This record gives sequence, structure tokens and C-alpha cells, in this order.
Amino acid sequence: MKKLLICCLFGNTANSLAKKMQKLTEAQGDAIVISAVGLDNFASVAPAFDCFLVAPHVQYKLDELKAATGGSQSIAIIDSLPYASLDAEHVLAFARSRFPQLAH
Repeated sequence: MKKLLICCLFGNTANSLAKKMQKLTEAQGDAIVISAVGLDNFASVAPAFDCFLVAPHVQYKLDELKAATGGSQSIAIIDSLPYASLDAEHVLAFARSRFPQLAH
């Protein structure tokens, strides 16, 4: 089972998006766990996850987030419009294209 973590400033919007994406993956029968976290808690939970999506408004913290994941290449920034509109299908498709381990 693969684990995807979405990070935003406080975790609220990311949590809403993560819930929608989790429902999609369950409906598709995929073994992916999708969770969300705020910046303050990212470093403490990151070791439990395989790949990471970052909200566009906190991309300025990307270097710090990469450091917290041990320099992982499995980190990407979500486009603004799909993130803001909570477009779970678009963001999930983006995650699957960016992280092959999440592909069907």
C-alpha cells in the first residue's frame, strides 16, 4: 500500500482535497492512503509516507520540505486551479503521472 501526503499551510484545504481523492482511489480499487498535514507537522509525519504533494501557496517552503523527506524526489507542487477548486480527479491524475508508484 502506497501512502501520499498533501501539505498546505494549516492542513485544512489539503485535508478536504485528500478526503475527496481517497474516495476516488477507493472507488477505483487502488491501495493508496491519502492524508493531509499542515507545514508545522510535516517533518514529524513525512517519514511514514512514500510521496508528497505541496499546495501552491506554500511552494516557497519546498527546500525545507525536501530536507524533511531526506531530499526525496517524490515531491511535487500542485497546480493552483485544481488545488483551489478541490479538483480531486485532476490532482490524483497529476500525482499518478508524477509518481509512477501510484499508477494503477
